[in-house]
Formats: sequence, structure tokens, C-alpha cells
Amino acid sequence: MPFIFENSTKDAALLLQDVATELQTKDLNKAGRIFRAVLQSIRDRLSVHDAIQFAAQLPVFWKGVYIDQYDLDKVPVKIQDANDWINYIRNKNAFAANNDFQQDEEITAAFRAVFQVLQRTMPDGHLQKIKQSLNEDIQQLLAA
Repeated sequence: MPFIFENSTKDAALLLQDVATELQTKDLNKAGRIFRAVLQSIRDRLSVHDAIQFAAQLPVFWKGVYIDQYDLDKVPVKIQDANDWINYIRNKNAFAANNDFQQDEEITAAFRAVFQVLQRTMPDGHLQKIKQSLNEDIQQLLAA
């Protein structure tokens, strides 16, 4: 089976465009920073096994972003409540924290937007398992 880079690039670009649309921004750099921050936050909250299964569902480019700076010795990260989760996402990327996330509500909306895109692109049962691995307090952020 040939590996066609153009198809991988197209899949990654379409996913980013979907995230940007959900975030209601035309700035693809901003959408990418936010997507990375949320993806890596979700990754860090999961066991290594679940994180790798999650990565398998992403386009090749986003798998690389997802795995970048992954420290197996520090996962899963313990998050006590929604406020800790919001701060974790904020701190995942200093540039995003200073420019893309001015208020907690923006982080909550970004988390919800990314999760909605993932729901449209990933097998249903797998994402439900990921959601259940999050504290109930964090799950409530998705329902708001």
C-alpha cells in the first residue's frame, strides 16, 4: 500500500479547518494552537494504552502533534476538578494562554469545540470511553 503524503496532508488540513469552523475563527494558526493544547491535555489525562488508542484515530500529522513532548513517566495527570482542567489546558501552550485564552470561558468553549469535532471524526464508542475517563466535573464542561 503506497503512502501518499498529499492525502495525509489533506486529512490533517480538513480536520484543522473543522476545528477552526467550530471555534468560529478563520485564523488556522490559532485553531491549530488550541487544537494542540486540548489534544495534548486529553492525552495527558489518559493511561498510556488509552492515549495510544486515541492517537490511532488521528490523521498522521496530528498524531505527531499529539505525541510531541509526551512524557510516559508523568501520565495520567491527576486533575481534581474543572478549574484544574481549565488551567491545565491554559498552561499546555504559553502562547495560546497569552493570546488565545483570555478568559476561562474561552478555554471551556475551546475544549467543547474540539470535543465536538472529535465526536464527528472518531468512532463513537472510543470517544465515549475517553469522556468517561475524565472527572465528572470535567465532563460537565462538555454539557454546558
